[in-house]
Amino acid sequence: MNYSFLLENQNKRKEYPLWVLICFGMFSFWQMGFIYFMGPSLNIDGRTPLPVNMDNITSLIAVAYVLSIVVMCVWQKHVIRLARITTMLSLGTVLGLFLPLNETALRILIYAQVFFCCFMIGFETFTVVNYFSERSATIYMTAAYGIGVGLIALVQNDSSPITFSMFRIVTVTALIMLAVFFFRMPVEKTALPRYVTKNDGLTRPKKLLFGTCIFIFICALMGVSGPSIAGEIRNGVSVAYVVDALVSFSMYYLYKKKGIPPFRMISTCMGFSCIGYLLMFVTSYVPMMGYVACGLIGFGMVACQMLPLYGVVLMKTYPSKYLSSIIIGLALAAVLVQGTMVEVFRTAPSMLYLAYAVIMVILVIHYLQIEPYFMYTFRRRIEASAERRNYASVQDTQTEETAVETKTTAAEEVIVQPVVVEENEEKEQETRDMLFGALSKRELEVVDLIASGYSNKEIANALFISAHTVNDHTKKIYRKLDVHSRLEVVAMVNKLKTEEKE
Repeated sequence: MNYSFLLENQNKRKEYPLWVLICFGMFSFWQMGFIYFMGPSLNIDGRTPLPVNMDNITSLIAVAYVLSIVVMCVWQKHVIRLARITTMLSLGTVLGLFLPLNETALRILIYAQVFFCCFMIGFETFTVVNYFSERSATIYMTAAYGIGVGLIALVQNDSSPITFSMFRIVTVTALIMLAVFFFRMPVEKTALPRYVTKNDGLTRPKKLLFGTCIFIFICALMGVSGPSIAGEIRNGVSVAYVVDALVSFSMYYLYKKKGIPPFRMISTCMGFSCIGYLLMFVTSYVPMMGYVACGLIGFGMVACQMLPLYGVVLMKTYPSKYLSSIIIGLALAAVLVQGTMVEVFRTAPSMLYLAYAVIMVILVIHYLQIEPYFMYTFRRRIEASAERRNYASVQDTQTEETAVETKTTAAEEVIVQPVVVEENEEKEQETRDMLFGALSKRELEVVDLIASGYSNKEIANALFISAHTVNDHTKKIYRKLDVHSRLEVVAMVNKLKTEEKE
């Protein structure tokens, strides 16, 4: 396994101060806030309501998504420059809304804003996945996003509606902050990670990647459906986004103060959301349950907003230049599927709520299968010592089949540290001695790859040994650690990390 390749990318990821991440967090408000504010009932400065054809909006959104995917696939090195240009164009069109234009001109400017919002959604994911450290990505997806969705809740407030004049001012402010962020981002090609090629010898964990893609698609589907379903209740969208913001801030606090990554809380959020969809079904008979249902749905919206964070984890394992495009492509597919489901259940909305509840249950079950791998990879660090090791040597391969296992010290055995290096190295070493002291050097390599989501066949390819040898190592690992499955191995490694922090 070419750990030096992953080490290079790890060192390129940058930490960003909170105020910069908050500037970037205005993207969530600008995108969702603007699109939701622009509705058929919009009244601009006392004018006749501006008609907005939602079918045209849907087509425009699809075109913007597709163009975003193309740009990320073909012109990775120009994404930040395009983000700067698009942000400034968006700012110009919003300023144009202050002019006394006729209805046609206003419609054109609004369509331009919707296009820019969706065109840049890919750039947001691309930026987080390719440039942010795990810490910055987590803070962005919790604290900064919490502020953004909190502003969306304010815009969606039906009790004290925000005037269009005030909305324009807030949108201009958000775009200025977003421009500040992108003009602080590097545009040099060298700032990008080095993407994997066939010549790098980096094995792809197919099951983990495929399983995560399924999870991302369902998450995107529920992320789109949440506000749509909450919109059935007066102030429902606002309630859902208020809860989204509060849960996001709570995740930030737990991560900042307790060191608990958001991955530990996502399954709980999705469970609450499932109850919310069931309660939406109940509102047909007990209308007063509507606000409770919308609040619970807001929990699930938090889990669904984390798509870029899942991408950060995958990039650490297999840095593909197509990863951001795949995430946005899955999000687009989710938008289309959600639109189809709404049409199918248009005459039976209660059945739609039940369908979403079932989908949420499936999502929770699926997530619990991949969450341990997310946790491990999120915390994992490739150490500089790994760069000096030659995992692909023919000599290693030949001796592997015949060597007699010897028990070595943990300092000699640990090839890739599965955890972040702490200040108290002696205590950390002692804990590892207790847990992994019985494992050989090769078995520790296998443990690392198991916890990174690799199958036995993929481990064999990565270590240049036979699948039969990997099976033997796996059996010995299970026996020595007293576990019975791969998930238990990963859970044990993650528990070790938790105990080290305590």
